[in-house]
Amino acid sequence: MRTFEGVRVIDFTQVIAGPYATFQLALMGADVIKIEQPGIGDQGRQMYPLNEPYNDEGFSAIFMSANAGKRSLSLDLKHAAAAGIIERLMRGADVVVENFKAGNMGRLGFGWEDLRKIKPNLIYCSVSGFGQTGPRAAAAAYDPTIQALSGVMALNGTEATGPMRCGALMCDMSSALTAAFAISAALFKRERTGEGAHLDLSMQDVAAGMVSPSLLQTMHGKEPKLMGSRSLSGNPLAETHPTKDGVLLLMPAVEAQSLRVWEVVGLPEMANDPRFSTLEARIENETECLSILRSALANEKAKIWEQRFVDAGIPAAAVASLSSVLDDEQLSHRGSFRSVTAPAVGAEAAYCATPFKISDEETGASCPPPTIGADTDAVLSELGYSDEDITAFRVSAAI
Repeated sequence: MRTFEGVRVIDFTQVIAGPYATFQLALMGADVIKIEQPGIGDQGRQMYPLNEPYNDEGFSAIFMSANAGKRSLSLDLKHAAAAGIIERLMRGADVVVENFKAGNMGRLGFGWEDLRKIKPNLIYCSVSGFGQTGPRAAAAAYDPTIQALSGVMALNGTEATGPMRCGALMCDMSSALTAAFAISAALFKRERTGEGAHLDLSMQDVAAGMVSPSLLQTMHGKEPKLMGSRSLSGNPLAETHPTKDGVLLLMPAVEAQSLRVWEVVGLPEMANDPRFSTLEARIENETECLSILRSALANEKAKIWEQRFVDAGIPAAAVASLSSVLDDEQLSHRGSFRSVTAPAVGAEAAYCATPFKISDEETGASCPPPTIGADTDAVLSELGYSDEDITAFRVSAAI
């Protein structure tokens, strides 16, 4: 039995922070029914477009990364018929997830207080930029704005560049994983108490938690400066360095590792040089420290240095290109990249598997990402609507 087999999730989310949360549940067996605006669908279908035939079906990189294993029900939530359809959906639902701006679902008549009247033990998860209450609650938010407001950009970049956002959608993805965890916890609690719950998740809260070590430094009068790729300690050795053919990330975490760096690059005497023998000294003599280290690193390729440092017990990695990540032997060994045949495009739809393995359980998508409304008739039939009812819904543009 799969972990969430028998759990039905009604997914009112778009783009990535919400959809990636419900995607995690789908990978572990949940029946996720995605509600999409007829003819338009999830906004994420238009983001990070790929090429034909994927674009014709709204299979963008954003959409495919977060929607395999789901069914799609097209429904105009503002249509008069929507309330009745949602009521029937709620009777068999365990979880609702939405990521509208705070208050929007309530104004449509589908907020937590509305739907719990239909299903008292419902778990209702609201993913928003800033939570459901507070001075910023009504504001729209995307990953970059959360990075700017949470302190992430205050750490990313250098004095030369100024604050910069992280290229990855780290706030979206971490919020999604947090939402999946919160839903799992609520399902576990419901098993013991029989009670539903409203989960109010703020992306800004999640992001602030991710930079909490730096916020704690700031509370104690040691606010970090822009550090580029350097470690929080300020150690000049612990950052990215150019090599003969690429870039190496070197990250000695403790003093013993920092001193061994000099042995690996063939300069053991530097470990006893008072300019470099302590963290404080290296920071004070940063320019000289970097000049000597990088002169040595320039003599060999990044991958060779990576292996030498790893063999010496020092964390290091040659900075990989995205294309090389796809061929990474460790990720391949773990089956991290998977695909499912998508008949709508006549090709494979790729996705990333769960980053954890469950003994005696195979996780993964049971079906490809859906086209807009691909499962509308099937879902409505399951809810007890006749073919005539479904035709009437379609004629009236409800679906």
